[in-house]
Amino acid sequence: MTTSRYWLQKVFLVLEEYQKDVLLDGEVYLDETFYSVRSEDVTVVDGKKLRGLSRNQICIGVACTRSQVYCTLEGFGKPSQKKTYLAFKDHIKPRAKLIHDEGQSHNKLVNELGLASVTYNSGYMKALKDDENPMRRVNEIHFLMKRFFYAHSSFKREDIAGFINLFSFVMNHPSEKLEKVERFIDLGLACSRKLTYRDCFMQKKAKNKD
Repeated sequence: MTTSRYWLQKVFLVLEEYQKDVLLDGEVYLDETFYSVRSEDVTVVDGKKLRGLSRNQICIGVACTRSQVYCTLEGFGKPSQKKTYLAFKDHIKPRAKLIHDEGQSHNKLVNELGLASVTYNSGYMKALKDDENPMRRVNEIHFLMKRFFYAHSSFKREDIAGFINLFSFVMNHPSEKLEKVERFIDLGLACSRKLTYRDCFMQKKAKNKD
């Protein structure tokens, strides 16, 4: 069990900066999705769980084109203009076309990058069939990401950024499996950081004591 966790952490380390050079252009679809914290970490006030987009929900931002995906951890609860801007400012090309909902958190990003903004009302889109929904592309990424998380449902939420990077790597080119393995090996050879078995689990123990 510890061996598999150790190698998973090494995979996360190799992919830690994988998305740093992703730059989306053309028609870019952007939307956030949310994933719950583990049951033992749920915040309760006066005996009741917080409702809505509270700190019990992990916010994950997704931007994508027809051929490329960028996913990032935005924090907990409802996204803000500052969080969204910092999350995507280096990954969407200025003056690209941004297709998104009417969320106010996207305003700063649109204004600072001079994006051509096309917005759709969330209530309107909910009434549409999937193949008629203008946000279908990013919704599909959300769906596949949730399936990916559910396949590892017991994972520690502190590792979610690593899982997000891994999901992005799986979704992006190259699509041919052997080429993807070659790409991962190249990333591993270029990674100058090391993670020993001892260091990995000493860090885990220290966090648990805190």
